[in-house]
Amino acid sequence: MRSLVLTTVLTSLLSLPYSGAAQEFVGFDRNSFGQVVLDRKQFAIMDRQDGSSTGLTQPGEGTSESIGSYSPDNFFAKLGRPVGRLDILTDNGVFPCTAFIVDDAHIVTNYHCIPGAAGADRTGATRIEAALFWAGYTRQGVEEGARSYTVLPTPVEADEKLDYSVLKVIGDPSEDYGTLELASNMPHDGDPYWVIGHPMGEAQRISREKCQANSPAVSGGRLLHTCDTMPGNSGSPLIDAASRRVIGLHNAGSGQDAVNFATPMQAILEHSRVLKAAVGGVPNGGGGGSQETGGTTPQPSFCDTLYNKAETLNACYAYDAYLQSCGDHPFAILAKGYVARECSTSSTIGGTTGGGGTTGGGTTTELLRPWCSSSRLNPTEATICGDRYLAGLDGELERAYKNPARQVSASAQGVWRTGTRDRCGTDTSCISRAVIDRIAYLKTPATSSGGTSGSGGATTRSGNYELSSSCYIMTASRPSLSEAKAFISQWFGSGQGVRIFRSANGYYGIALETVSRGNADGRIAQLISAGRIPSDSYCSTGSRFVEEVLWNGGSSGNGSSSGGGYTMYIDNTASLNVRSGPGTQYGRITAVDRGTQVTVTGSSDGWSNIRLPNGLTGWVSATYLSSSRPSAQRQCYATVTNLNPYSSRTRADGSGYLNVRSAPSTRGNILMEVYLGDTVQVVGQSNGWAKIQCVSGQCQRPYVGNGGATGWASAKYLAIRCN
Repeated sequence: MRSLVLTTVLTSLLSLPYSGAAQEFVGFDRNSFGQVVLDRKQFAIMDRQDGSSTGLTQPGEGTSESIGSYSPDNFFAKLGRPVGRLDILTDNGVFPCTAFIVDDAHIVTNYHCIPGAAGADRTGATRIEAALFWAGYTRQGVEEGARSYTVLPTPVEADEKLDYSVLKVIGDPSEDYGTLELASNMPHDGDPYWVIGHPMGEAQRISREKCQANSPAVSGGRLLHTCDTMPGNSGSPLIDAASRRVIGLHNAGSGQDAVNFATPMQAILEHSRVLKAAVGGVPNGGGGGSQETGGTTPQPSFCDTLYNKAETLNACYAYDAYLQSCGDHPFAILAKGYVARECSTSSTIGGTTGGGGTTGGGTTTELLRPWCSSSRLNPTEATICGDRYLAGLDGELERAYKNPARQVSASAQGVWRTGTRDRCGTDTSCISRAVIDRIAYLKTPATSSGGTSGSGGATTRSGNYELSSSCYIMTASRPSLSEAKAFISQWFGSGQGVRIFRSANGYYGIALETVSRGNADGRIAQLISAGRIPSDSYCSTGSRFVEEVLWNGGSSGNGSSSGGGYTMYIDNTASLNVRSGPGTQYGRITAVDRGTQVTVTGSSDGWSNIRLPNGLTGWVSATYLSSSRPSAQRQCYATVTNLNPYSSRTRADGSGYLNVRSAPSTRGNILMEVYLGDTVQVVGQSNGWAKIQCVSGQCQRPYVGNGGATGWASAKYLAIRCN
């Protein structure tokens, strides 16, 4: 009987023509791609199924709730971790949808999102250029905790009529965010559901109130539900509250009534080869039968109950008991995360607990690293001790250090640890990149020749090439200069604009361009999608670069000789942005002050390709260049320092922002705020206070006040420099 019902549902679904009117899109400017907080200047809201416009309503006007309002340990916050925003870059803007993680390499979304966003009448797009999956974006406007993953925009598997698409993700988001389990059972009338997604491209929200299956639940092969959704929810999982598995894939809203539409997951699974592995155990309403292991594995209902108990008790021993019996259960990754975060000195993973009624075997203490028991951990060490992936990398680093391919002294390792790794603070991506780079360094034999001789006789230029707010897009690293040149010839032809840097480990890195760190993931995804760079390209600050190889006939690859070009000066502005390409659509690399001497090496449509005194290259508007040095005029600028990165925690304790006041005193009214790394112009100083105006950074859009204000701030938080 179950097979007959399934066949009927699938047949009716496949008989339905795919309707572009079911698509829900909100569009953003292309410059938003690669940013977790999308530009609120939405330029297009697509129509709902009945053809009526949805308007520019915002999340919160319906019955959905912000996931960010829950604590990280709350059940719904954990349930939403595998759900993320899917940003689709097209030739006509960025269109966000929702997607969710099903295994270590795949996410699921709607067909009408990818590949359907290209060619849809109401997007006006003709092609998809790149895609990013943002996980962990739960608090509106707060980027901390969000992480992006490059998505290949060509589906691994897709079906237009069922409106689903399986996409490959570069990296393993499930390692940190877990997966959602899929349900293969038939939807029932009136069953309670939850919908988690990113309406309007904003932070994650959950719909619970009045969220349930319609009666009938399935009509015309479509799953009908009453959950609150908006444009951007396309691709959201419809989660059955009883089994906590994905029962349907939301794909359309209706302007006619309170009923929305989804594709039953049962029908998708019947069609899909890739997703069958993500199905849970015995579905609701399914037959019983013995376990393949002879009945030793608990049924999912038992593990659900055990997990609920652990969550209610919110205690380490309860989560340990759950993990001992249900290590393969869908929520095991959440329990392990809790144990790693809260129980690092007293947990008993894989053993028996002492106390709480559990007996036998004694207590086994698990630390992610042996040194994690120290009471004097710095922020970076504490972050490693709370993250299994970082702890695993640290173990690999220890093994590489004990058996290195080059001689490294304990003092040198200590300098790296404090000067490079620990500078990352609590930034997990920074820590992982630093540790991975160090492992590669330790495992790579040192070159027998030092200095410039390792460059095969090519002209080199030594210097400090480390960037701060920007990074190099690194396309490859080769052990010899000849191999590096061969790679450039294969991928970039003449190599116009390509630079080669020799690293401390003797390898030669090939850099295509420089971009701001905030835009790096989006730009790399765009270039990979276009086939312009390899899929393993990455962003590097250049901290290990020791010299640049002027490989192209004595040039740095930008078409000008090391001594060529002509001298110009920055003029007609206090500070000028240097960009990665000739136009404002390109990312900002850095800013230079008025009076800075630069070398112009090329030009394009009113923009000049320049080389700065520190060797960094980029593009500036030729309007702001002068052949004569500007008249002496004292100009002072400052970088905001001695603060912590902005987050909800540093907001609460006051360490993540600096007040700008109406007078040089704490009695002055607060006009705005500035943040760590912002650049400001200093127009006056008085008794330890500086009168400042925002030039660049988050202060242009402060969380409090007006970014255009001029006011006073404590000078001890400013690194002031004057020409």
